[in-house]
Amino acid sequence: MDRLSALDASFLYGETPESPMHVAGLAIFGPAPADTDIFAMFRDHLKSRLHLVPFFERKLALAPIQLDHPVWVHDDNLDLDYHFRHTSLPKPGTQEQLETLVARLHMILLDRARPLWQYYVIEGLEAGGFAVYIKMHHAGIDGGAGMAALPIIFSPSPEPERAPLPSPPAKDSRAPEIFELISDSYAKFFNQQRAFYESWPDLAKAIAKVGQRATQDLANPPRMLPLAPKTLFNVSLSSQRSFGTCTLSLRDAKAVAKLTKSKINDVVMTISAGALRRYLELRKGLPDGPLIAAVPVSLRKAGNADMNNQVTAMLCNLATDIADPIRRLEAIVASSTDSKKRLEDIRDVIPADLTWLGAPIIITGMARLMGQAKLAEQLPAIVNVLISNVPGPKEPLYCAGARMLNYFPVSIPSNGSVLNITVQSYQDNLDFGLIACRAAVPDIEKLVEFLIDEFDRLRRAAGGPEQAKARKIEIREAKSA
Repeated sequence: MDRLSALDASFLYGETPESPMHVAGLAIFGPAPADTDIFAMFRDHLKSRLHLVPFFERKLALAPIQLDHPVWVHDDNLDLDYHFRHTSLPKPGTQEQLETLVARLHMILLDRARPLWQYYVIEGLEAGGFAVYIKMHHAGIDGGAGMAALPIIFSPSPEPERAPLPSPPAKDSRAPEIFELISDSYAKFFNQQRAFYESWPDLAKAIAKVGQRATQDLANPPRMLPLAPKTLFNVSLSSQRSFGTCTLSLRDAKAVAKLTKSKINDVVMTISAGALRRYLELRKGLPDGPLIAAVPVSLRKAGNADMNNQVTAMLCNLATDIADPIRRLEAIVASSTDSKKRLEDIRDVIPADLTWLGAPIIITGMARLMGQAKLAEQLPAIVNVLISNVPGPKEPLYCAGARMLNYFPVSIPSNGSVLNITVQSYQDNLDFGLIACRAAVPDIEKLVEFLIDEFDRLRRAAGGPEQAKARKIEIREAKSA
């Protein structure tokens, strides 16, 4: 029985009409070969490969009276007309029109009675290319799993190879009955207690490390991670979204990281922090204290491509109270290094799963209360923004014979932290996708402009060679390779 883990299920429980919990990607392609039926070709291509990604052919079966986490069951009757959609931009088909369409599509909840994914082929782009908007529920997939699936969804060559035939279906693919679900829940609950006691040696080591670090903190109190200040990002979500994109040169970002003895992730956070600082100054809402970012950290072992979530998060001081980009970068490096060490102390004892009888009802109720009672305005802020950096394909991908030019991530804003900045690498691109509550951030294009400027400013401050400036992608400049 394939029951969702506690982490996977939490994305279901936290979902409300104002807070959909799907993640997405926006793939932009150059022009397809003449007379190509792009939608039909992509649909047929992916239809022949659905069996290669288990997530595509499974749906949820709820536990009786919401006693435990749901289970995945095979869907024998996929309605492909629901999962594959086709649309076109009105003329002239600009990037801004595309971003507006994606923001609207990202507001729509997925149907939980079906497998939790949809694809939109979007034609009518200004230079004759097209885009594919990929929506998948976070309960079934994280960034690492999504990247593993990308070469299956698209193709590493203009002429894709024939997909292997699916294996014969399992003898027992029926949905589990009520008593099976209840029995499995109780068995898992008691096995969890046994595993907890067996983990005491590792837990004791983690407690000792945490205690040692706490003693060091008492002697030298850390000043790198103060409480998060309240900002215009720390409000309740509306159902409306704003979405913006830009692309930086990965080669240039690596050069900056080398010159400053930092990492790509530090560079991403530094330019994001600079953009946030300028945006809050523009809105007359820059706090005296530095903003705090939640930064996802993968727990996947090398080569693991399981279709589930294996991720935790650390907190990082964004040093938005520092105007100089190099000094800000140094402060971010110090903070992220400290946070990584603290996470490493407990990494091995972070529970991969947790059965909590009644969790579906309790956590779902808490999520709804958070939004309906506007608690984000009343409670102190824990973080101000989520910033994520996902490594992506180094080789080109294709769809309907056209080469992928960009892959912009579209992630999840949340109650109390209504801006999400996610970065996806693709070949020599760092493709930024910014998604936010439109009521709080109606002018997300300003943040995009500031990101571009801050990267150029950091590059010049680091003493790097003059190279191509970061750019806002324009559809009319896109060319097929």
